[in-house]
Amino acid sequence: MANVTLQNGWERLPNGFDVEFRHSIPIRVSDNGKNLTIAGPGLVKEIAALCKLRLQLGEWEPGERTDERAARVFVSGKDFAEVLRRLALSSAAMFIDRFHKPVDAGDVDWDRLEYLKDFREALDHCGLAWGDIDKDAHLDGYLETMHIETQRLAQSTDSPMVEPE
Repeated sequence: MANVTLQNGWERLPNGFDVEFRHSIPIRVSDNGKNLTIAGPGLVKEIAALCKLRLQLGEWEPGERTDERAARVFVSGKDFAEVLRRLALSSAAMFIDRFHKPVDAGDVDWDRLEYLKDFREALDHCGLAWGDIDKDAHLDGYLETMHIETQRLAQSTDSPMVEPE
C-alpha cells in the first residue's frame, strides 16, 4: 500500500467537509454545522484519495455541536491488513517514545498486548466482529512491521510523532 502522509487530526476537504484521522485512518466526517449537501459517493472518493483505503460512510447523525452532522467512516474489511499495519507503525512510535530502544526478545508482553489492542481496533475501524478474521493470521506480519519500525526510529535522529491515547 502507498505511504500516506496524514497522521492525526482533521483535514478539510475541497467540498467543505472535515475528516478526522487517527494513525492515517479516517474515523469520521463532519459538515461543520454548515448544512452541506451530503453527496455520498463523491465524498467517499475524496476521503479515499487522502488515505488510500476503500471506505464507506455510516449513518449521518447529530455531531458534537447542535448544528453539526457527522458520520462514522468505515474501512473495507479488504483493507484490514493495511489498517493493522498502520496501527503497528503507531505502536512502534509509542514504544520508542516510552522506552527509547527498539523492541527486542524480552518485550513479549508489549508484543502480545499491542497486537491484541491493535487487532481489536482494526476490527472496529473495519466494522468487523470478533471472529470475522482469524486473530493469529496477521500476528507475524504485525510484529515484523512493528519491530522494523522501532529499529528504524531508534536509529533516527527525529522523535516519533506520538498522539496521546
